[in-house]
Amino acid sequence: MTQHIQLELADVSYAPISLASEPSVEILAGIHLKVTRGEWITILGRNGSGKSTLLKVAGGLIRQGVRGSLHRAEGHRGKAIPIVMQQPDAGLVGSTPWEDVVTLLERQGSPADGLVLRAEQALREVGLGSRMHQPLDTLSGGQKQLVAIAGCLAAEAPILLLDEVTAMLDPGMTAVVCGHVRRMHQQGTTVLWITQRMEELLPGDRTLVLKDGRIVFDGSAGALFRRTASEVTDSPGEREGFEAPYTVKVAWELAVQGIELPFIPLTADQLAEAVRCHDR
Repeated sequence: MTQHIQLELADVSYAPISLASEPSVEILAGIHLKVTRGEWITILGRNGSGKSTLLKVAGGLIRQGVRGSLHRAEGHRGKAIPIVMQQPDAGLVGSTPWEDVVTLLERQGSPADGLVLRAEQALREVGLGSRMHQPLDTLSGGQKQLVAIAGCLAAEAPILLLDEVTAMLDPGMTAVVCGHVRRMHQQGTTVLWITQRMEELLPGDRTLVLKDGRIVFDGSAGALFRRTASEVTDSPGEREGFEAPYTVKVAWELAVQGIELPFIPLTADQLAEAVRCHDR
């Protein structure tokens, strides 16, 4: 089956244009990345590694100072892709979810025909159908993030670009937001998801690790903490200094005892499933 490439970055580098005589420092360097339709890509990296900049370059929000080539699928060229940021209030402009999404579409010059219908459908898709006329200041941080995501859906963004959208949320709302985005992905939405939280990964997620503006790992989340042998601390995640989740440490200890799980579990539910699979 031919994969439909939605976005491709080939040897992309970025350095801010400086008015000073000193050369600008590269924030991204030699990025090669293909994003196919329906993929979920999690982007990890320390602060300052270039994660947010990569998302902005991919979305077309940064153009000056970018070198290399960036191609988008037919029909999505020339228009910037909105990014949902970690501060829930950063991009909201309306007084209610309905007003916010409708205003966003109007500002983008969307045709009036069907505009309201698209806005309301997007709000229903993220679980806010019953709250679309509720004042924004009465919503939780997670619900505000869902409003921002609804705006991207209504605007028919080809890819959901999400930059640490759960960073300011409690565990309950984190689960709600992650759950809604995961369901959209299952229905075919392409997602680029930046996070610092290992527990938000699923073993099969394609995962990128950025370091000093370069991609140093591109593989499955399950492979991030896979060692070549028991007690050999050589997994890609360990090499890059990531703290392994407790469940990964349990899997490592089981491997020392001769019990090899079928996959590396990143959450308690995944650990239980891995143990069940092993026992069958």
